[in-house]
Amino acid sequence: GSRTNWLILVDTSRCVTSIYYGSQGNWDLNRRYVCSTGRAGTPTVIGEYEVFGKGYSFGHGYTCYYYTQFYGDYLFHSGTYYPGSMTKVMDDRMGVNISAGCVRLPLERAKWIYDNIPRHTTVYIFGTV
Repeated sequence: GSRTNWLILVDTSRCVTSIYYGSQGNWDLNRRYVCSTGRAGTPTVIGEYEVFGKGYSFGHGYTCYYYTQFYGDYLFHSGTYYPGSMTKVMDDRMGVNISAGCVRLPLERAKWIYDNIPRHTTVYIFGTV
Protein backbone atom coordinates (compact mmCIF):
# COMPACT_ATOMS: atom_id res chain seq x y z
CA GLY A 1 0.00 0.00 0.00
CA SER A 2 0.85 3.67 -0.11
CA ARG A 3 -0.40 6.81 1.63
CA THR A 4 -0.82 8.38 -1.82
CA ASN A 5 -2.35 7.15 -5.09
CA TRP A 6 1.16 6.25 -6.29
CA LEU A 7 3.42 3.28 -5.55
CA ILE A 8 6.99 2.76 -6.81
CA LEU A 9 8.72 -0.63 -7.04
CA VAL A 10 12.43 -0.92 -7.85
CA ASP A 11 13.93 -4.26 -8.88
CA THR A 12 17.69 -3.92 -8.34
CA SER A 13 18.37 -7.29 -10.01
CA ARG A 14 16.76 -6.25 -13.30
CA CYS A 15 17.41 -2.49 -12.95
CA VAL A 16 13.76 -1.62 -13.45
CA THR A 17 11.62 1.04 -11.77
CA SER A 18 7.86 0.44 -12.01
CA ILE A 19 5.39 3.17 -11.10
CA TYR A 20 1.81 2.27 -10.24
CA TYR A 21 -1.29 4.42 -9.81
CA GLY A 22 -4.39 3.39 -7.87
CA SER A 23 -5.10 2.27 -4.34
CA GLN A 24 -4.63 -0.66 -1.98
CA GLY A 25 -5.35 -3.88 -3.89
CA ASN A 26 -6.07 -2.03 -7.14
CA TRP A 27 -2.77 -0.84 -8.65
CA ASP A 28 -2.36 -0.21 -12.38
CA LEU A 29 1.07 0.04 -13.98
CA ASN A 30 1.49 3.66 -15.09
CA ARG A 31 5.05 3.51 -16.42
CA ARG A 32 8.14 1.31 -16.29
CA TYR A 33 11.69 2.62 -16.67
CA VAL A 34 15.07 0.98 -17.06
CA CYS A 35 17.29 2.46 -14.34
CA SER A 36 20.69 1.97 -12.78
CA THR A 37 21.04 0.97 -9.14
CA GLY A 38 23.90 0.53 -6.68
CA ARG A 39 27.00 -1.47 -7.49
CA ALA A 40 28.11 -4.35 -5.24
CA GLY A 41 30.26 -2.13 -2.98
CA THR A 42 27.53 0.50 -2.58
CA PRO A 43 24.23 -1.32 -3.03
CA THR A 44 20.82 0.30 -3.16
CA VAL A 45 18.98 -0.24 0.12
CA ILE A 46 16.40 -3.03 0.13
CA GLY A 47 13.07 -2.57 1.87
CA GLU A 48 10.07 -0.29 2.13
CA TYR A 49 10.54 3.48 2.26
CA GLU A 50 8.62 6.67 1.64
CA VAL A 51 9.28 9.78 -0.46
CA PHE A 52 10.06 12.68 1.85
CA GLY A 53 12.19 15.22 0.02
CA LYS A 54 12.93 16.70 -3.38
CA GLY A 55 15.44 19.05 -4.94
CA TYR A 56 16.70 20.38 -8.23
CA SER A 57 20.38 19.37 -8.22
CA PHE A 58 23.38 18.19 -6.20
CA GLY A 59 26.96 17.08 -6.68
CA HIS A 60 30.66 17.89 -6.29
CA GLY A 61 32.72 17.35 -9.44
CA TYR A 62 29.50 16.29 -11.22
CA THR A 63 25.84 17.36 -11.19
CA CYS A 64 22.73 15.20 -10.88
CA TYR A 65 19.29 16.68 -11.46
CA TYR A 66 15.73 16.27 -10.22
CA TYR A 67 16.22 14.22 -7.09
CA THR A 68 13.43 12.58 -5.13
CA GLN A 69 14.57 11.33 -1.72
CA PHE A 70 13.23 8.12 -0.19
CA TYR A 71 15.72 7.15 2.54
CA GLY A 72 18.64 9.15 3.98
CA ASP A 73 20.95 9.97 1.08
CA TYR A 74 19.21 7.48 -1.24
CA LEU A 75 17.49 9.17 -4.13
CA PHE A 76 15.92 8.83 -7.54
CA HIS A 77 17.85 11.22 -9.81
CA SER A 78 19.30 11.75 -13.28
CA GLY A 79 22.55 10.29 -14.50
CA THR A 80 25.66 12.37 -13.90
CA TYR A 81 26.52 15.49 -15.87
CA TYR A 82 29.61 17.65 -15.94
CA PRO A 83 29.33 20.34 -13.24
CA GLY A 84 26.59 22.85 -13.95
CA SER A 85 25.75 21.39 -17.38
CA MET A 86 22.49 19.75 -18.33
CA THR A 87 23.79 18.89 -21.81
CA LYS A 88 27.29 17.47 -21.22
CA VAL A 89 26.69 13.93 -20.00
CA MET A 90 29.29 12.35 -17.73
CA ASP A 91 27.57 8.96 -17.26
CA ASP A 92 23.98 8.15 -18.19
CA ARG A 93 24.24 4.36 -18.57
CA MET A 94 21.04 2.54 -17.63
CA GLY A 95 20.30 -1.11 -16.97
CA VAL A 96 23.47 -1.72 -14.93
CA ASN A 97 24.41 -1.64 -11.25
CA ILE A 98 26.83 1.32 -11.25
CA SER A 99 25.59 3.95 -8.79
CA ALA A 100 26.73 4.73 -5.27
CA GLY A 101 23.37 3.40 -4.08
CA CYS A 102 20.86 5.77 -5.65
CA VAL A 103 18.41 4.91 -8.41
CA ARG A 104 19.57 6.70 -11.57
CA LEU A 105 17.15 7.45 -14.37
CA PRO A 106 17.38 9.34 -17.66
CA LEU A 107 16.98 13.08 -17.06
CA GLU A 108 13.42 13.37 -18.35
CA ARG A 109 12.29 10.35 -16.31
CA ALA A 110 13.88 11.65 -13.11
CA LYS A 111 12.08 14.93 -13.80
CA TRP A 112 8.77 13.09 -14.27
CA ILE A 113 9.10 11.50 -10.81
CA TYR A 114 10.19 14.86 -9.33
CA ASP A 115 7.17 16.62 -10.89
CA ASN A 116 4.50 13.97 -10.31
CA ILE A 117 5.22 11.71 -7.33
CA PRO A 118 4.08 13.30 -4.05
CA ARG A 119 5.69 13.07 -0.65
CA HIS A 120 4.56 10.04 1.40
CA THR A 121 4.48 7.76 -1.68
CA THR A 122 5.69 4.26 -0.80
CA VAL A 123 8.90 3.08 -2.47
CA TYR A 124 9.52 -0.66 -2.26
CA ILE A 125 12.97 -1.89 -3.31
CA PHE A 126 13.86 -5.55 -3.80
CA GLY A 127 16.42 -7.75 -5.53
CA THR A 128 20.16 -8.31 -5.34
CA VAL A 129 23.22 -6.98 -7.12
